[in-house]
Amino acid sequence: MKITFKQVDAFRTVVSTGTVTEAAAMLGISQPAVSRLISDFETEVGFPLFQRSGRVLVPTEEARLLVEEVRQAVSGMEHIKESAAAIGKFGHARLSLVVTPGVSSQLAPDLIGEFAAAHPDAMARMEIAPSDDAVEWMVSQNYDFGITTTEPANPSFESMVIKDNDVYCVVPPFHPLAQKTIVHARDLAGENFISYMPSSRFRFEVDQFFEAKQIERRMQYETRTTDVICRLVARGLGVSVVGSSAEYLRTISDCVALPFAAPLSFRAVLFWSKNKPMSAVGETFLDIARAGISR
Repeated sequence: MKITFKQVDAFRTVVSTGTVTEAAAMLGISQPAVSRLISDFETEVGFPLFQRSGRVLVPTEEARLLVEEVRQAVSGMEHIKESAAAIGKFGHARLSLVVTPGVSSQLAPDLIGEFAAAHPDAMARMEIAPSDDAVEWMVSQNYDFGITTTEPANPSFESMVIKDNDVYCVVPPFHPLAQKTIVHARDLAGENFISYMPSSRFRFEVDQFFEAKQIERRMQYETRTTDVICRLVARGLGVSVVGSSAEYLRTISDCVALPFAAPLSFRAVLFWSKNKPMSAVGETFLDIARAGISR
């Protein structure tokens, strides 16, 4: 089987765009060239990849199974290209960080901002992975650090808790609960509830808490980040329970954050591999994280 990177990249792009025309524009090649790459790829894998529905190409079930592997492979190739470019431009002064969505809009940007102040010429890259498990896998492969909501069980990682936030109930300002000083689980019975995605461990802990109390919510909306949850709440679509700092929640308008009475916390855990030497910029980043804990 002689699969080329161009075939794989064309396949991934057609899946994303749904048409050969848009894929050709994104790849900077002609439409016939894209069609030929897809045809050659189908020959190599031995099964059809698309069915035509009008102007749109619909991936077959086999293609849907294959595309996740392809995306990981392409992501790895893109990382190699970016690393090569970084080495050429910045030498070895580069930092790669992968985080879960829950910390992507709060803690991680602050840490990168402090790192940038210490190393203004260094390159920093932050990737957002959908789950704690995905973050751990990426750090085991080629990322310097990961930030998740639980400490990794893998003994090949070092870790430290860099944030232990309280848990808040967020409601629209016109909601009856906005007048309370503290919210209990029973107050949310029957409410439209905006959740983190099922891959979130914090989501699992929140759901377990409500199930133990036999309190049902209307599970109507799901998303990945605290920021988006709060903005959906601000639009009056429901209420939620989030892990965050009170300071951050106060920056989101039309969303009232109230202490939530539950034995829950939202932790941010920084971790890195024991199996690869840490660079000088990595040591700097680790010192910044430790200083944040002491503050």
